[in-house]
Amino acid sequence: MRATWVLTVRCQLAYATHMRPDPPADDWTQFATAAFALNALLIEAGETIVAPMGQSSARWQVLGRAHHPTTVADMARDIGHARQSVQRIADVLVREGLLEFRPHDRDRRTQLVGLTPGGEQMLEAIYSRQLAWSDDVVVTIGPSRLAAATESLTSITEALRTAIAPAPQQKESL
Repeated sequence: MRATWVLTVRCQLAYATHMRPDPPADDWTQFATAAFALNALLIEAGETIVAPMGQSSARWQVLGRAHHPTTVADMARDIGHARQSVQRIADVLVREGLLEFRPHDRDRRTQLVGLTPGGEQMLEAIYSRQLAWSDDVVVTIGPSRLAAATESLTSITEALRTAIAPAPQQKESL
């Protein structure tokens, strides 16, 4: 039994390190791979910035979206997380007094999530730490290169929105 287990683990390890096909080398795959790496580093940097304040990157994202009161569903869509995970975070932040649920004037079935005064103070403190941290990064990259990268990412974001938008339904003629 143990010999089979060792052999299975060795086969899986060999596949994972040597036999797995390389990803395509096209421009899009190279970009997506770089974007995934950047996303991981942004989350890690966010954790470093907010951990001393008892927060996390996910909580920071929800606090930041609540600066302008919005629904949990809209927050989740903006952040790219499941609505349920954003709801859990919002519920915790409400219990901690950083967020509050407010009536939604246009839709009685949903509530808006907004910052409390304590949430505003927390968000200001987070942004202060983020600006202090990011100054060094901007100096390393250079403001003009960062602006160009931002412009490129904005264009790519818009192209992706267009590409994944559902096509308008055509009416069938009888």
